[in-house]
Amino acid sequence: MASWHPILAADEPEPGRWRLVDSLGREYGRVDIVRLDGAVRYRAEFDGRVLGWGTTLRGACERVHEAFVRSHGPGEWQGYPDFTHVDG
Repeated sequence: MASWHPILAADEPEPGRWRLVDSLGREYGRVDIVRLDGAVRYRAEFDGRVLGWGTTLRGACERVHEAFVRSHGPGEWQGYPDFTHVDG
């Protein structure tokens, strides 16, 4: 079982705000604790855009880290190509 988790990439420069940092210390995402309609939520952000609202810090960090890892790939999967126009 793995002993590392994306929450270990987080530091807390001020109470209720976590920065996820890469191996060179550069921030790649952010999680903020907020109250939304009276409930505690964790706002997950990557590359300046909100990814969503989590109910746990762990889940919010996972969401940010997944976006970070995916940003190193070729991009979003566009689906299978449409070959219906090809005569066969």
